[in-house]
Amino acid sequence: MLVLVMLVPQADAKFTKTPIFDLKTSSSLAGATDALYTLHIENLDQSEDAAGLSITVPAGYSVDHRFITNKTGIKVMSAYGSCPGGSATASVVTTTTPSRLLMSAMGTTVGEITVSEPTSTTQGSLEMTFVGIYTVMNRGCYGDITPVKGFFINPSTPGTYAWAPSIANPKSGPSVTMVPRSGFSQTVTIVGTGATTSVTTTETQSPATTQTVTSTSVQVTTSTPAQTSAAQTTMQTTSSETEIPTTTQAPPTGQLPMELLAAAAVIVIIAAGAILVLRRRK
Repeated sequence: MLVLVMLVPQADAKFTKTPIFDLKTSSSLAGATDALYTLHIENLDQSEDAAGLSITVPAGYSVDHRFITNKTGIKVMSAYGSCPGGSATASVVTTTTPSRLLMSAMGTTVGEITVSEPTSTTQGSLEMTFVGIYTVMNRGCYGDITPVKGFFINPSTPGTYAWAPSIANPKSGPSVTMVPRSGFSQTVTIVGTGATTSVTTTETQSPATTQTVTSTSVQVTTSTPAQTSAAQTTMQTTSSETEIPTTTQAPPTGQLPMELLAAAAVIVIIAAGAILVLRRRK
């Protein structure tokens, strides 16, 4: 997807210098959906043009399906290219065919890209074919291709992922495996526990937590009336047992009931009165 803005003659030779490919990312976090990747490509050969490229996308990555669509004109990548004769920018947009993208510069189509999506176990690729009088990665050129943020979704499993082998195809001669610049790499090391993993775990655990709480709530609600009823029954029984001794309890041993004492006092008073009356009559 590098853009050469000058017309170059056709060449019919193999690469005399190995083409370059390496990349970097703004986020190496596992599962990151907002990573911004930059793919760097160079053709340092001064005599042979590149007809196309095949960049490997490692297994474990995925492509955001917002960009795999039949809606046309959605910008999914941008590119900047510099050659001995000048420099230019290009844009890559969607077409009516999902996974097929067109690259254009200065109003002219200069390339076509086919996206082969990776899976958890199989590699994917970006297959680039250059067309027209302007070619990308032509003689002595270099450029950067930048998919929009989140186009590539990081693997959810930490590890080292190689974007290799990635291939450059000359207009004639054999294909060549591209190599990274000195100090750069074709690998990305994914680390940590990403947002995608955390969210998935949370969504998995939430129903279980809800079920546990609900179950506990039901058990409490079910058992509470029974416990309350039992408590009420116990209280009522205790109250009943307390009231019965109050009305029927016998007086302590050796003591007379108050009614008997009162009756005896009345009898004594009557008897004393009778005696006094008899004495007065005598």
